[in-house]
Amino acid sequence: MTKVLSLAGARCLLCTLLFFATHVCGQKESGLGLSEIESGRLSLKKQRPVYQNYSFKQYTNYPNHSTPYADHPVAFFGSLGSYLLTGYELWHWEEHRTAGLEYGSAIYQDRQPWVVTFDNMAMAKDGYGNWGYSLFVGNGLRARLTPLTLSMVSFNGCRLDLITPGLRATAMASRIERPKSYVETVPTWAIDDEHFAEASTLLLGSRLETQVGNLHLGVNGANIHVYDSTQPGNGLKGRVRPSLALINWVVVRFADDSPEDGIGGPVVQEAVLRIDGERRHDLRPIVIRHRKGISTQLGKTSRATGEFSRTNYNSFKGYYQNNFKYYRGRNEVPLYADYLVRAEHEAGIDVSDQSNVEGLVRDFIYENPAIPLKADGDEVLVYMWELTDQQHVESVDVEALVANDYHVEVAILDRPNVRAKNKAQAFKTTFYKTMARARGNVQDLSNLKRIRIPIGEHTALFTYSADMNFNLAGLEVNGEFARSSLYSRFPAQDNSTKIYDEGKRSAEHGTAYFLNATRWWGNMRFGAEYFKMNPDFNTTMRTFVPFEAGLTETNLAGMANSTVYWDLVEDNDDGDRYPDFRIGNLQGLPNDRRDYDIDGVFTGQDADGDGFPDTNRNGNGTPDYEEPFLMYDVEPIEYVYGLDRNNNDEPDFREDDYDFDYPYDKDQGGFHVFGHFDLTRNSSVTLGRYSVEQIGGNGQSRSTYVLFGFRRQGIFRLKELFFENNFRRVEDTVADTYTYQDETPGRGSMFGYRGLERAAAGTIGIPIFNIGVASDPLSYQDSYVNETVLETKVNPLSKLFIEQKVRLRLNWQQERETVFGFKQRERRLDYWTWVSKIENTWTLGRLQIKPQYKYLLLHYEDQDADRKPGGNYSSRVLRYETRSIPIVRVELPLMHRTKLQAGVQGFGALTYRVKDRIRESRSYEERNTFLSVINRSRYFGYDLFTIVGMSKNNRKYDEPARVAEEFDSMSFFVRTLIGFTEHGRPI
Repeated sequence: MTKVLSLAGARCLLCTLLFFATHVCGQKESGLGLSEIESGRLSLKKQRPVYQNYSFKQYTNYPNHSTPYADHPVAFFGSLGSYLLTGYELWHWEEHRTAGLEYGSAIYQDRQPWVVTFDNMAMAKDGYGNWGYSLFVGNGLRARLTPLTLSMVSFNGCRLDLITPGLRATAMASRIERPKSYVETVPTWAIDDEHFAEASTLLLGSRLETQVGNLHLGVNGANIHVYDSTQPGNGLKGRVRPSLALINWVVVRFADDSPEDGIGGPVVQEAVLRIDGERRHDLRPIVIRHRKGISTQLGKTSRATGEFSRTNYNSFKGYYQNNFKYYRGRNEVPLYADYLVRAEHEAGIDVSDQSNVEGLVRDFIYENPAIPLKADGDEVLVYMWELTDQQHVESVDVEALVANDYHVEVAILDRPNVRAKNKAQAFKTTFYKTMARARGNVQDLSNLKRIRIPIGEHTALFTYSADMNFNLAGLEVNGEFARSSLYSRFPAQDNSTKIYDEGKRSAEHGTAYFLNATRWWGNMRFGAEYFKMNPDFNTTMRTFVPFEAGLTETNLAGMANSTVYWDLVEDNDDGDRYPDFRIGNLQGLPNDRRDYDIDGVFTGQDADGDGFPDTNRNGNGTPDYEEPFLMYDVEPIEYVYGLDRNNNDEPDFREDDYDFDYPYDKDQGGFHVFGHFDLTRNSSVTLGRYSVEQIGGNGQSRSTYVLFGFRRQGIFRLKELFFENNFRRVEDTVADTYTYQDETPGRGSMFGYRGLERAAAGTIGIPIFNIGVASDPLSYQDSYVNETVLETKVNPLSKLFIEQKVRLRLNWQQERETVFGFKQRERRLDYWTWVSKIENTWTLGRLQIKPQYKYLLLHYEDQDADRKPGGNYSSRVLRYETRSIPIVRVELPLMHRTKLQAGVQGFGALTYRVKDRIRESRSYEERNTFLSVINRSRYFGYDLFTIVGMSKNNRKYDEPARVAEEFDSMSFFVRTLIGFTEHGRPI
């Protein structure tokens, strides 16, 4: 009986526990378990939704109507089964490494909310006391460690920033190749919003920073490497991309590293191919001599006309574009088909059906590799070895005995089309890449040595550095030492089978460093800096991505010759969110295949920080200094003053070059010392000396200078006075090229953001200018230079303002034999500009009239153009331009929110006049009239502007031959603008 009661009691206890367990589980918000018991339903009627009144209740929309989502939210659980939230997946990145995978890398982005709501970025953040962290995921993130290791504004991936009481740290990771981007044509490696990758490129970066007293220390590291997610054996040194073809030919080019002087080029006494460490004298190379820049001599001769038509096989373009800026000097290929056909002709084979034999023999000289050879100036020596018949190859290098000023480059050929009818179609080549350069400009064989040139393709790049900052008692010291290691591997093969993982690895190392120190004593400051940017220091890695369906819409759009250059340090002179040159589609924009900064490069031209250049405030395709009315406030860059330390006639703060944003120019080293003295509160003088030399090249830049400055503001009616005089002794033979905006007068829209091109659907207009590359005139190879600028702003009457800017530069060139093989004669070059502006405001009741006048003059003259032995000389004017700009502006309030604005630029006999006294064909006069009615209203908290206007423009050239370019036009427009004027510049 007791046992029966005990059994019954146990059953009751078990039922009670199950009841409470079920009840407690039922009270939980969520769980993985499913309900297995349903309470009995007494009636047959089924419960259905009924009417509800929402007068006092909160109305809730359907769960799948939450903007910007259009699908159903789902419940998400953690890896251990704990409930997280009910919602949507925004972004994820997974990397798997196991056998049998088709793709081991995947990135997912829910594009609509990611781009529209989150603006391509999401962040997690937390902290307590002195501890904290932030985790970012996004597209176009900032990734800056130091300017010598990693500096990018186009980083796509993850970033973790951590801070503790004694340490600050950053870690970053990116699948830089094919991050998730807009895809119009769905490829095989994309499912919905998830992008997969088999072989890809991974970028890693990190920084640790600490402080010991007044000393700040940092260590930095960045790595980029190729990996195959479906295969084992991946490492930070990378691997050869599986899609890379086997090598058939090795091409090595020897050129003069200083071709300007025309002498002292490379002397090649011997060049031998080594396979697996063994010198192969049995593999005799083809050696061709020719001049750089010559055209191919392959093609067909018409039997009817006798005209020869060239086969331009060496002109590689991208799938959609030239990618001029992106490749910018990194896209030269060997004329391999001409070399091979020339060798066939030398062997007695008839090649007249595929070439111009006379030109082939004349331009491509067949040389004997057994004798020493020399190439001066623009001549090059090209050595070619064939590997096609080699059964087993794990490593290849070229051993050469060279001297003088050599520059060695390598390219490789593969044969994708064995059935091709000619050499141009049968082979495919890589771009040349530099492998070795001589130090300095040796011309006497004193640097004769044996060098080894490894053959292979890049697999990984490391940059790492240590930097410091010390500040104590008026002394500040900054410095950094950086090192780069670029790894390559030969694509090994065994009986035409790829065994790439067995290929030998090689490495190229380089260093760069600088040290700056400044000491303050009261009103004095002394400083010194020393730096060296070795030419073998590298922050670029090359890899190859074959064309495939769907790839054309990703960030690898239109890669010329299937070649991609990954730059850890970008060129971004204007410091905005877009690098000055880029691969394209880094922000995931539709159809964005451009290789340039899509909103333009406007270095030093955005003083108000609104993201738009002050020289193009209306965002169209014409600079403001070429547009009616807007030209009153800005001038072309020729009128702008600024220090020009590299002596290329472009102010440093406005210079846009094609160099990476290193702290100092690559291939240069030297020192700079200076002393700065505050004479009074408003005046100072600076004395300095710098000496910089090219390490691999033969240029140098030396200068001793005295800089006096005076600035005063608010002296009664004198609002501002600025005076600066810069006297310097200069010896500069370093050619510093830069880009410029084409200032040819054009007709842009005066009416606002109506750009000539749009970055993508729904974005604002993008100002597009014609960009050119300007060469350094090298006008300061041996000169004394005095440059003076004077700027004043005067307010003599309450509403009368007068501005004056005068700039004068005198360049006394000295007679000397230059390093470029010609003689610089003695002469003086005078360059001066003049800008005068005057405006007044008259008020007649509610009517406001503002007359303005602006005058510009630019004069450039050679004072000693025709110097005679007896001392007599005459001058020659090189440039002489003037602009006279009369303007009248009128404004009249019509009602509380409506006003009329009108303007006339050029009227009657007083026209807007441009006069070029050297090139008369550019002289013209112009009249412009503008009228608009503006309404400003409020709309749901926004400011709404509605503008109705018209304009009339007339231009007449002095040169009758340009009558076709004259115009007499009238325009009418209606615009609406909406925004928050209190958050921006007043309108």
